[in-house]
Amino acid sequence: MKSLTKAVLFSLAAVSFLFAETPVYDPWSSFGLGIGFMKPTSNSWEAESDMIFQAHFLANFQILSMTSVVADVGYAAPGNGFDAHVGFQQQIIPLSITPFIGGLAGINCVTEDNRDLSFGKRIGPSLEANGGVLFFRESFFQIRAKGGYEWIFNKHKDQGWKVEIGVLFANSRPGLKAIDVSR
Repeated sequence: MKSLTKAVLFSLAAVSFLFAETPVYDPWSSFGLGIGFMKPTSNSWEAESDMIFQAHFLANFQILSMTSVVADVGYAAPGNGFDAHVGFQQQIIPLSITPFIGGLAGINCVTEDNRDLSFGKRIGPSLEANGGVLFFRESFFQIRAKGGYEWIFNKHKDQGWKVEIGVLFANSRPGLKAIDVSR
C-alpha cells in the first residue's frame, strides 16, 4: 500500500510540471467533486459505523493570490448523513504543488439511523481543522488532497478524522482574456 501511495504522489508531482510553464488565468472560482472517508473517534458514533464514506460538491473562491474561501456540501453513508461547511484555505508556498492549511465551520447531520433527526441529537454545528496538498495550483484543473479532524457539537459530541481527494475545475481556461467592447 505504501508503494502505491508513493507511486500516485510521484505521478501527480511529475504531471504537475506539464502545467508549470502554461500561462494561466488566476481563477476567481473553481468547482468540483470530492470523495473521502471519516473515522469516528467518539464512542457513540463509532458504535454505529467504523468507517464513513463521504461525497462532496466543492467550491473554491480565490480571494487573494494564496488565500481562498472554500465551501462544501455533502452526503455520508451508511446512515444517511449530510453536511455543509464554509471556511478558508491558506496556501503556504506559491508553487505548482503547494501545501495548505484551512478551517471550516458549518452544520452536520451525523450518519446514524438510531437517533432522532433533531437539532442537538443528530444535527449540530461543526468545526473542522485541516491541511493538505494542492496539485496544479494555477491551472484550470486542480487536485486537492486533504486530511483533517472534525468536531460536531451535538448531544454526543461526535468527532473524527477525515481524508478526502477532490478534483476542481476553474470557471475559466488558461490564457482567457476579457474582450474589450468599449471601442
